[in-house]
Amino acid sequence: MKPSSVGRFPRGLFLTWIVIAAVPITLSQSFVPRPLHSAAVPACPPGCEKQPRALTGDGLCCGSEIRYLGVYSSDGKFRTTAPADRNNVSGWASFSNLSPGSSRPSEVPDFINLHPRERIEENYEPPARAVRPVKGQSLLASLRDNFVTFVYGRERILLAPHHVTVDSRGRILVVDPDIHAVHVLGDSGSFRIAGGPQRRLRLPSGIAVDAANNIYIADSERGLVLVYGPDGKFVRYIGKRGDESLFHYPTAIAVDRNTGRLFVLDTPRHVLFVLDLEGNILQRVGRPRPHAFGRISGETIAMDLDDPTEIAIGNNEVVVVDSGNSRIHVMDLQCQPVAQFSISASSGPPITDEVGLGVDLAGNIYVSDIRDSHIRIYGPDGSLRGSFGRSGMEIGEFNSPAGLWIDGANRLYVADTNNGRVQVFQISHDSESHTEAKATR
Repeated sequence: MKPSSVGRFPRGLFLTWIVIAAVPITLSQSFVPRPLHSAAVPACPPGCEKQPRALTGDGLCCGSEIRYLGVYSSDGKFRTTAPADRNNVSGWASFSNLSPGSSRPSEVPDFINLHPRERIEENYEPPARAVRPVKGQSLLASLRDNFVTFVYGRERILLAPHHVTVDSRGRILVVDPDIHAVHVLGDSGSFRIAGGPQRRLRLPSGIAVDAANNIYIADSERGLVLVYGPDGKFVRYIGKRGDESLFHYPTAIAVDRNTGRLFVLDTPRHVLFVLDLEGNILQRVGRPRPHAFGRISGETIAMDLDDPTEIAIGNNEVVVVDSGNSRIHVMDLQCQPVAQFSISASSGPPITDEVGLGVDLAGNIYVSDIRDSHIRIYGPDGSLRGSFGRSGMEIGEFNSPAGLWIDGANRLYVADTNNGRVQVFQISHDSESHTEAKATR
């Protein structure tokens, strides 16, 4: 059925709701939604060697290439989608009846269960709590929900993905600030850490994972970093000092999984904080005003940062996007300057989520730009080595890509924000030594 035709269904559904009886009964096993298809991306899914390169534009130097592997669609499922299958690539983005900021078609009432592929970790701030219904769902209501899900598809999970990362289990973690949520998508029990009013998490921004797969989320509204266990249960706050917060507006974070250090960018203060995983400050990098830190301990490293908005950790290096100065800073893991170079300047004041940042195993730096939907690749010395992508909805095309991540297998994850999906690519280099390197980010 074509997406444009779904609007004719509500009349029939209304008649169905009229005759539904409230008969409490446990949902039959035959109606349980199928589990999420393998969310851990294989090194080369079946048929990927036949896929065309997603690389457009100048490309990488030295014969390297970027090969398309698959896409996490808006329903949270990973697919190795063929280029001609446009609806699967774009998911709900192709449905004209989906209201902006909504996870379901406007014709489908809220009480219909469209069987999303994730459970909800409610994450309420005490004393607030969820109010759960006492009665179970009737058999007819279950049949109704399954029928509507068959017609309309599952409830959309990804609305506008921004920051993205991957843990050691192969689960992908996606920040979705439009619905104040973080998604953890895996092949065994995907879930959502819910945010918003009355919840611990208010406005998620950056995300990172430590060696034990604990989840660190920068909350820009609260000025805190929230820590959750691998199962999504809240563990502790970082940066909470009585009624005050250490950070003003944290935007991007990273964890060095080898040394157990947390890097937090506090954008309006023009500062990079380096902490241990318990929240003790080890270093501050930037040019704060003399009174900005009060009596906060830790070493201070002077650096001309102006609205730093993105951070990534490569092999023995820390890379920061200095948005106010339209440049990249490269530091060693002790935050000592190594290099800096200019990138394309933006018109007007810097936008927090205007670019994404990643570093591959060869030390190349990837910068996505929401203005032209391109991803540019810079060498460690700052030389522009190539670019790929363009505006669109097909494979290798993007609509405002606001986030990047490159894992230890040199796979590139692109948060294709306005297409409501995450595309995955394999970065290949001529030298085998790059692929054998162990990346711990």
